[in-house]
Order: sequence, then structure tokens, then C-alpha cells
Amino acid sequence: MDRATAAAAEVARINTFFPLLPRLGLRWAAKRPWEDMTVAVNAHLTTLTAALVRELALGGGTWVVCAANEATTDPGVVELLRQQGIQVETGRDGNDRYRATLDAHPELIADVGYELISTLLEQRPKQASEVRAAVEITRTGINRLRQHPAPFGVMNINDGELKYNVENRHGVGEGLWPCVTNITGMHLSGRRVLVIGYGPTGQGVATYARAFGASVEVVEIDPIRQLVAQYDGFPTPDLAAGLERADIAVTVTGKKGALPLSALEAVDSDLVLVNAGHGRDEIDVTGLRGSAVEGDELGPHCVRFRLRAKGPWLSVLGDGNPLNIVLNAGSPEPVLLHFALLGRTLEHLAGERPSPGEHRVPRSLEAEVATAAIKVRR
Repeated sequence: MDRATAAAAEVARINTFFPLLPRLGLRWAAKRPWEDMTVAVNAHLTTLTAALVRELALGGGTWVVCAANEATTDPGVVELLRQQGIQVETGRDGNDRYRATLDAHPELIADVGYELISTLLEQRPKQASEVRAAVEITRTGINRLRQHPAPFGVMNINDGELKYNVENRHGVGEGLWPCVTNITGMHLSGRRVLVIGYGPTGQGVATYARAFGASVEVVEIDPIRQLVAQYDGFPTPDLAAGLERADIAVTVTGKKGALPLSALEAVDSDLVLVNAGHGRDEIDVTGLRGSAVEGDELGPHCVRFRLRAKGPWLSVLGDGNPLNIVLNAGSPEPVLLHFALLGRTLEHLAGERPSPGEHRVPRSLEAEVATAAIKVRR
């Protein structure tokens, strides 16, 4: 099979066992909510994203899709979407991709990490008046939104109940650890895992690591979340103490530099480094690579470094990108549920122009999508 055909086959398999998006696609094909509109989607281009975009496109309008991260871009998905007449921007650096996407003059934007919106506000401020509304789906993006508000309404899906309780906790938590095992061959039972960050995604990562038999500790600077971690049964050392005992360290903060080079320089035993947050800079991989005295590639998505002669090996998985997305791993259901809510939110925004600023996704939309998912699962 060529790459596009293989991607289409994967989408068909996903939809066979959890046909939530195709049912919404029938609704959108009938209603055509985006007729005569241009919608831009900045996303990780996996087969799950292809499953979403193919159904969205049935609802009319012009769709422009941008790769959020080249490391999480499936070439088969790119080919598949382009074959269906959808503009897909990949390659080059992020700014170039975002500018090319904005050249289509979108009226609605679905973003991850607030990257597309930031490019619009910083480089094309006059064009912002053309945007009626946007959707942001990540914690990183919401944090950036609050620091740099947009002059149009931005719907916050990340803090909705479905994203928090299903996709973040179960989708990432369940999908991450088989990735680690597949790349390294390590069984988690008896391993010491340090989870850095105890938001909803960190909670899922820690819970599933314990379910797989690991001994888990949590680093969390927020005192409320730190206390929650303790009540959940996880010791909460500081970063230096946690790294002393860890075999595997996972960043799940959504913040740049959560695991800095200075902390890695103090590590005295071999350590596997994994990121499950949105960005690619939670672990200072650039600093690690630049300071290493030795390094080699162990296999796909696995490179190790030494910071001093005969020092411990620091093995980086996925080059610091979100590993579960790089490998497109885990059950598709939590992500598809989240994507269904994204689609319904875009449909909602096609008929309304919310006031500028952040808006929480309406609970009525979440309840509607949850009800549809329950019916599909039965």
C-alpha cells in the first residue's frame, strides 16, 4: 500500500470500532455549517487528526491544515488529506507554516499551543479582525492565551470536563507507557518512575505507571497539586532528590525547561527521559546534546548522551517531543472523543461570534458529545 492508502485504512479501522466521528460527519454533511467560510486547523497530523478533518470537510467551507510539529506528522496523513483537496502546510519552520496557513485568511481557527494565533497577533495584527472565533485545546495554549489575550473569542476546550477527565488522564496515561516499553524493551514492574507535573495528564501518567507495576514519585511545585499527589499515594520529593532515585523521568508540565540541563548534570545513574507534555522543550534536549561528551543512536526514537566521561547514560526518547503522539499510540477513543468536541465547538462558533477573550467550552456541548459516545460504546 502507498502511504495515503495505508493512512485511509487506519482511519477506516478506527472508525469501525468507535464510529463517533462518522456519525457527526453525517450531521455536518446535512447542515453544512461552514459553507463559504475558511477554517484553519493547527494540529499534530496523525491518523486520528485525519479521521477528524475528513468528517469536518463534509460540512462545507475551505479547510487549511497546518502541522503543529514535524516530529508528529505522518506523511501518509498529509498525502491522504491533500488527495481530498485539503490544503496542508508542512515542512519549513513553524513560522513559515503558520504564515502560509494564515495566507488563506481563516475566519475560524482551531489551535494547539496558541502557535497559529500568536503568529497572527504578532505578525499579522490587522488580519485579526477577520477572525470571528478560535478554539484552543492545550494547557500550554491556554497559559499563553492568558498572557496575551486575543481580540476575538477563544474557546477553552482544555479545561472542559471531557478533556480533563478522559483524554488527558486516560488517553495519554494509557498510551505513553507501551511506547516506552516498545522503544526500550523495559518492563515497568519494579522500575522507579519520576513524573514531573501533576496536572490531569500527569495524574494519568502516574496512575498508569503504578498500574504497570512501577514505583512512582511526583515532582510538583504547586502546593495544592502536590498535596493531591500525596493523598493519591505518591511521594513528592524535590526535583534533585527525585532524579537521584529515578530510572525513568517524564515531564508533563506544559512549560519550557521543566527538566533543565543543570538538573541533568547532577544525575549519577542511567536515566531514561520522556516528555508527555505538548511542547518539545520541556526537557532541555538542545542543551543536553550541546554539552554531551559522548552520544549515540540506539534505534528509532532513542538517542543517549553522556555529560561527562564514564558518567551515566541519559537516554532521550522521541527527541523530547510528546512521545505518545510521535508514535500515535494508545487507545484512539479518548482522542476521538476530544476531537468530536472540537468539531461540535467549531460548529457552535460558526453560528456565533463570542465576545473577545477566553470562554469555557459550554457544558451542554460536552454533555451532548458524551451522550453520543456512550451510545457508540454500547
